[in-house]
Amino acid sequence: MTESRRSAQRFFAKHASGYAKSSGFAHGADLEALVKALKPAKTDLALDVATGTGFTAFSLAPLVRSVVGVDITDGMLRQARRLAKVRRAGNVTFERGDALRLGYPDASFDIVTTRRATHHFADVPAFLHEAKRVLRPAGRLGIVDMSPPRGATDFANHIEKLRDSSHARAFDPAEWRLMLDEADLEISSELILEEAISLGDWLYPVEAGGKEEEAVRTAWKSASTRVRRLLKAVMHDGVIRGWTKHRIVLVAMSETP
Repeated sequence: MTESRRSAQRFFAKHASGYAKSSGFAHGADLEALVKALKPAKTDLALDVATGTGFTAFSLAPLVRSVVGVDITDGMLRQARRLAKVRRAGNVTFERGDALRLGYPDASFDIVTTRRATHHFADVPAFLHEAKRVLRPAGRLGIVDMSPPRGATDFANHIEKLRDSSHARAFDPAEWRLMLDEADLEISSELILEEAISLGDWLYPVEAGGKEEEAVRTAWKSASTRVRRLLKAVMHDGVIRGWTKHRIVLVAMSETP
């Protein structure tokens, strides 16, 4: 196992209970937009990759035949299974699995999703290849992740890594289009959502007042005027209060129906 994966496991094992309580992960506008764009059918089999505590899987469950959620972190899977019992989600199962080596045969699923997770993947093109492999003809791949505007990408990645050392990279929309094109996946839906967030909301579930917050405050002090404009930073007397987080919601087809 690579150090980046060990780092991700440590981070999410530590904060699993916090993610299970997160209203943003449970009900965010990006989740609603993703499910709507996927157009799930009652006959569909769905796979949710890097499922975390299972909120995307739970949203799909009433609309499809069954959902499998996979994650590399046992602590997150324990929370997902607990929530499945609470929600009585009988057609959802959770399994340990690696986004870059999905343990399923070719053409197994009608829908593959991953939400707010690809910025942790060491090799996103490898994930796209795996997603396409396990999708049936005309299957849909749904992706949600942070996607800072071009010109602010490097800074956004910098502060994300200060908050969470397992962060790998968030991609701007043009980079996503290129990667999907190179994977021979055709985009059928693309949406950018903006959310104004406070520093405290952005830090969650990382504890406020710690070294992570201090490092991020310092980084914002040296941010360029352009970065502050692109991310719509809210500063007061040179101190960061909040900014706008950009998320991309993508659906791509494995083949044109």
